[in-house]
Amino acid sequence: MPARFVVEDTFRLSRLGIFVVHGRILDGTIRPGQRVRTPPGLDAPVDRVEFVLLSASEGRENPALTFKYRDEAQLARWQALPLAGQTLELVDGEVPGQHGGAAV
Repeated sequence: MPARFVVEDTFRLSRLGIFVVHGRILDGTIRPGQRVRTPPGLDAPVDRVEFVLLSASEGRENPALTFKYRDEAQLARWQALPLAGQTLELVDGEVPGQHGGAAV
């Protein structure tokens, strides 16, 4: 069964070459290596599952998925995706139509 994750916001960490998607897990278990089945566009596996500190005074955190981008063009495509408010469906292994991590 796929895991579902609702996106609150995204940002990049240029120094590390990663794109961060934070929000909350609706159901299932999210693990490194999973791929986004829907919506299309995030054409790389989840690199890590972390937490983003939203408020130090309240100690509020969100789970965050990190994706390594291979170049600035891939990052630009990801940043152009309207992900805030979207529900990501994540599955193990390759997503049909995405072989070897290539863009569709």
